[in-house]
Amino acid sequence: MLLAAPSFAQTEQEDTITTINEESTVNVTKKYFNAENCADPANTLYDLTLTNADGVTNAYLWAGVQNAGCEQNIKRTDQQLLCRKMANSNPAQVVDNTTVFNLTLQELVDSGIVDCQNTALVGQPYWIYSFRTQDPGGLDVATDGYGIAELWVDVTPPDELSLTSQPMQDGSQFEITWSSPDDSTEIQLYKLYRSDSGDPASAVDTGLTAQGTATTFTVNASALDLALGESTSVFVTAVDMAAVTPGNGNEGPLSEATAVTAAQTLGFCDDPNVDCSGCSVSPLVVPTSQPSSGLWVIGLAFAFVVGWRLRR
Repeated sequence: MLLAAPSFAQTEQEDTITTINEESTVNVTKKYFNAENCADPANTLYDLTLTNADGVTNAYLWAGVQNAGCEQNIKRTDQQLLCRKMANSNPAQVVDNTTVFNLTLQELVDSGIVDCQNTALVGQPYWIYSFRTQDPGGLDVATDGYGIAELWVDVTPPDELSLTSQPMQDGSQFEITWSSPDDSTEIQLYKLYRSDSGDPASAVDTGLTAQGTATTFTVNASALDLALGESTSVFVTAVDMAAVTPGNGNEGPLSEATAVTAAQTLGFCDDPNVDCSGCSVSPLVVPTSQPSSGLWVIGLAFAFVVGWRLRR
């Protein structure tokens, strides 16, 4: 069941972009074209499925800004710059499953409406108007004569993360934290990179990720294949939601480096510089297999009980 987008009037038919470069968009709320798509618009393909379009064989496609009102003839003028015909797609053939196949991002860009150079931090929305069966000409079109599909163009990557954690860390586990970025609601995930030389230019993706709601990346030395005493530098990037597949959106720059070194983590009484003989709670045997202070306490208690019984 198709639900009307919040920005659509309830009586308008909602069409939808169902694939982008052969990837289904069924699991994404917004249909994005990102920087990678805009770098090659002629080869960025998408399919457009029309709703309530049984028997429709042709569609006349127009690109519009959000809420353009392209169904009104007065809005479809060059003076308004709100709506433009997608010339290469008119009329577009509607085939199986009421779908127009293999449309290109280039056609949207060539309309002069869709801007692949916009710098909006979270992207810019646009609408595709699909007029059923006949060209709208100079007429106003009733709501049953067209549908609207929304798309977003977002070519702006997230900003570099501002780290709040220690830049040098030793241990078996490391924690990198950062301030929430300005576009935090549009972050899909965070990626962790490493560079054994410390040079960001040689950083490689570790394949480790954190959810977009996170502000902390916790990673074990073992996950980085670090033996005791080995070091590397790790970096974090933010990836936004402007993609069908999570992780393929616009990616921000590497954060500052965090130098990490794998080191043994000792317990309190494993530290040779700490005297645990006075500890009130202690294991019965220390790692050297020698009796602990806990064992002395039990021994004294036992001696007291034996002495008391003998005195009786």
